[in-house]
Amino acid sequence: MASFRSQTQSFGQTEINWDKLDKTKFYVIGAGIFTGITVALYPVSLLKTRMQVASKDVVDRDAFSLIRVILRTDGIRGLYRGFGTVITGAIPARIIFLTALETTKVAAFRFVEPFKLSEPTEAAIANGIGGMLASLCSQAVFVPIDVVSQKLMVQGYSGHATYNGGLDVASKVLKVDGIRGLYRGFGLSVMTYSPSSAVWWASYGSSQRLIWS
Repeated sequence: MASFRSQTQSFGQTEINWDKLDKTKFYVIGAGIFTGITVALYPVSLLKTRMQVASKDVVDRDAFSLIRVILRTDGIRGLYRGFGTVITGAIPARIIFLTALETTKVAAFRFVEPFKLSEPTEAAIANGIGGMLASLCSQAVFVPIDVVSQKLMVQGYSGHATYNGGLDVASKVLKVDGIRGLYRGFGLSVMTYSPSSAVWWASYGSSQRLIWS
C-alpha cells in the first residue's frame, strides 16, 4: 500500500498538499465559485423559506404566483432580500470550511497511514473526517447568518416583522433571546450537515482514487 507521501508523488500535480497550496488563489477561487452559486440559487431559497412560513390564507399559493407577487411589489430586489447579509457572513464561513477541510485531511491521512489500508479507503476516511469537522466548524458562522437572513427573507410577509437590515435583526434577536437566539437550530444543523458533509467528501475522495487508478 502506498504511503501518504508516495500517494502525493504518484498523483503528480493532481494532488496538492496544504503546505504546497497557493492559499490566495485557493480562497479567491473558492469564495468566487461559492458566491456565484449563491447568487444563482438565492431566489429559490427565498421562495422556499416564504412558502414554509406562509400563513393559512396564502399557503396554497404556488412558487410562480409568489414570484409574480414579489416582482410586482419589490422588483428583482425582492428576490434578493437578505442577500448582502448572507454573502457577508458566508464568505468567511466558507473560508473556515475550506481551511478546516484541507488541514484536517492532511492530519487524517497521516493518522490512517500506519493501518496500511487501500488508497480509496484511506482517502474515504481522511476526506470523511475532514468534511465532518469542516462542517462542524463552519456551522458556528453559518447558523447565525441563516437565522438573520431567514428573518430578512420573510420580513413584512404573511404577518412577519420588518427590519432595517441584518444588524437590526441581530440586535433585536440578542435583545430578546440573547446569544442563544442567534444559534437556534444549531444542534440540528450540526446533526444534519456534518454527517452529510462527511459522506459527500468521503465519496469524493475514494472516487478520485478509483478513477485515477
